[in-house]
Amino acid sequence: TRCLVPIEYAIRAKYRLPVPTKQENLTAGGSYPDFLPSITATYGSHGFPLMLSPTNVSRIHTIDDFVQWVELHKSWLLDKLAIHGGLLFRGFGSALVSNPANFERLAFTIEPNLETEYLGTSSRSPVAGTKAVHTSSDYTGWRIIPSHLEMSFKDVFPQRIFFYAQDPNDGKGGETPLVDFRQVLRDLKHSHSGIVERFQQGKITYIRKYHDLDEGPCYNYFIHKDWQSMFQTNNATLAGQTAESNGFEWSFEKETIASDGSKSYRGTMSLINTRPPSRIHPSTGDEIWSNHMNVLHADSIPAEFAFAAQHLQSWKYVAIYYFFEIAVWLQSLLAGGKAEIGHHTTHSNGIEMDAKDVEVIKQTVW
Repeated sequence: TRCLVPIEYAIRAKYRLPVPTKQENLTAGGSYPDFLPSITATYGSHGFPLMLSPTNVSRIHTIDDFVQWVELHKSWLLDKLAIHGGLLFRGFGSALVSNPANFERLAFTIEPNLETEYLGTSSRSPVAGTKAVHTSSDYTGWRIIPSHLEMSFKDVFPQRIFFYAQDPNDGKGGETPLVDFRQVLRDLKHSHSGIVERFQQGKITYIRKYHDLDEGPCYNYFIHKDWQSMFQTNNATLAGQTAESNGFEWSFEKETIASDGSKSYRGTMSLINTRPPSRIHPSTGDEIWSNHMNVLHADSIPAEFAFAAQHLQSWKYVAIYYFFEIAVWLQSLLAGGKAEIGHHTTHSNGIEMDAKDVEVIKQTVW
């Protein structure tokens, strides 16, 4: 998603520069709307994200105070969101982050049509007492999620995404990087001749596999969830119909044809679809590097640990990197190719992406 509204304890802009690079105190008489009575606006190094903080938090007693202000200045907030690409609300205390219900209430105030269904690859759980809030992931703490645009492999994708941290991480790591994928596309065009053109011509085919919960536990690291949880049904035919309605070609590992000609399916579910590598922003007209290659390409798994090892200066992640380099190679060898290990991306003609192209793209995103 290109419109990010995160509420996190640690945010870094592209190139891992600290967010605060320009700060203004803005009162009611300035160019920004009054925020009980004023706000502080802090820009990232590329104007991304825009951080908003109250200068008089004692005036914000409840979530009602905050929601009232958001309703009054919603048009202004959406304009700034389109310009900056992300808004970071910080310093509002318990008025905002006291519980997921308050967070959801704010999100619905900004975007009344929030999606409640999640058809992505990551393992997430709905949060009790809410309609649209999910955990960001259910992975263990040492795992790393590559930067990406939410659901960018779908034909219909989210226009906005909201984050908040109820319990900020108090140890090493735990950062939520924000990436301006408008700038990623510009960098790829200006500094790496031919990559964008090759991807526009070859497009990106996504290959994803989902475990059958009825077959017991899944010990394949590269398959992240079961299709029953994803589609909220144990009916394989219904899951396939839902997948098809979302633009995915689907198949199951086992297909049985009954005497009356009806079909039943079980086993691992495979989903395949093809998308261009970029999109045009529906509001601003900006072209954006909008795809899931950075997450779903098989080589992204070890590569992300390599970047983390450098960023965190951690020998632990160096070891994890080499482990998954070997694991991807071995699993691909045993399964008959990277497309068979769990998730992968190729070009639309089935040809593997150039390894140098994949490396350059991941480096540019980081």
